[in-house]
Amino acid sequence: MDDSIVHNASSDGALDAVHVIDGIEVASFQDVVTRLCAAYPLEDPVHVEAIVLREWEAFSAGRPLVVPTAVEEGAREILDQPMA
Repeated sequence: MDDSIVHNASSDGALDAVHVIDGIEVASFQDVVTRLCAAYPLEDPVHVEAIVLREWEAFSAGRPLVVPTAVEEGAREILDQPMA
């Protein structure tokens, strides 16, 4: 897995981390929403979030590119249980 970090300057001059995972550039949900809200200040942030979620669902086809490490920990707990 390629987990290199590329830093992009946002419109307000702040640095946002963009990671490359499995060859795909990814950024945190909050960073994306913040950048879009700054670029489209007349849009309701709730509407912006809904658009980002819809686009993510269309892009990902239901299969996550990344998961929180806690998901792996939870899966290990289930897999470590004896089978009934």
